[in-house]
Amino acid sequence: MAAQQNLTRTLKLIRLLKQRPGKTLGQLAQLLECSPRHARRFMDALEEAGFIIDSEGKRPPRFYLYEDERRQRANFTEEEAQLLQEALASIASINPLLAPLRQKIYQYSTLLPIANGLVDQHQSHVVAQLAEAIRDRRQVRLLRYHSINSNSISDRLVEPYSFSENFTRLTAFEPESNTVKTFKTQRIEDVLILDLAQENPPSEILTDPFDWPGEPRNVSVRLTYQAYHLLTEEFPVTRLDITPNPDDTTFQYRYEGTVNSWIGIGRFVLGLPGQVQVDGPEAFRAYLRGRVGEVSW
Repeated sequence: MAAQQNLTRTLKLIRLLKQRPGKTLGQLAQLLECSPRHARRFMDALEEAGFIIDSEGKRPPRFYLYEDERRQRANFTEEEAQLLQEALASIASINPLLAPLRQKIYQYSTLLPIANGLVDQHQSHVVAQLAEAIRDRRQVRLLRYHSINSNSISDRLVEPYSFSENFTRLTAFEPESNTVKTFKTQRIEDVLILDLAQENPPSEILTDPFDWPGEPRNVSVRLTYQAYHLLTEEFPVTRLDITPNPDDTTFQYRYEGTVNSWIGIGRFVLGLPGQVQVDGPEAFRAYLRGRVGEVSW
């Protein structure tokens, strides 16, 4: 229990140190529910692992995590990776710190995605199998995939490419349809890794800021203050294409970006009635009208 508690505090410390302005040692200890001496030990452990902790001010200093991809890239041995996976598996899956840590490890090391902190152990197993196939560029068979679009359950032969940021969606090439598709990992009952190399390995990630593949098309929408924050929190990549819209007191922000499908951005717009104003194109408006028309009252 003590080891799990210490790991949980270390993960929480990462989140706290990423926030600005920085926090004093006393504030960190209070938020971590431990003594300042133990908080200092947790920071020392992070620095030994390769994180760079800086400080600002002197009375007292405020600590924060200095993030520089060129200096923070970590490399783990297979033994270290296995140990870290086992440690994370001991933490309750509802812990909100696991997802950002898992993504950090995936981005800045040679590890596969750490799947043990997903919604449940079943999804953890599915993601771990898919991650192995992505690493080895193998084909897989998604066993008993539940498709909402076709209202069917079937096995799907695919070549997995990548995950969305939170590992809830898989982008993969489907040889039968000769297209790149996305699959919900929670709708996959099991995964069978085949002894067959991928015939169409990806040259790049073919997804838009909403994690959907397809053909690029431009879109322009205006956002309320609430919609702006929800969009940037759920889909951080969109932040690059958002600008202030000071002439409109209701829709104070504008998103003008490139998407590969109407589905991802369409779900966002339809989920916030009255919070998003669509400026174009007309094809996107038509798509939204069609989805609204599908609703049964």
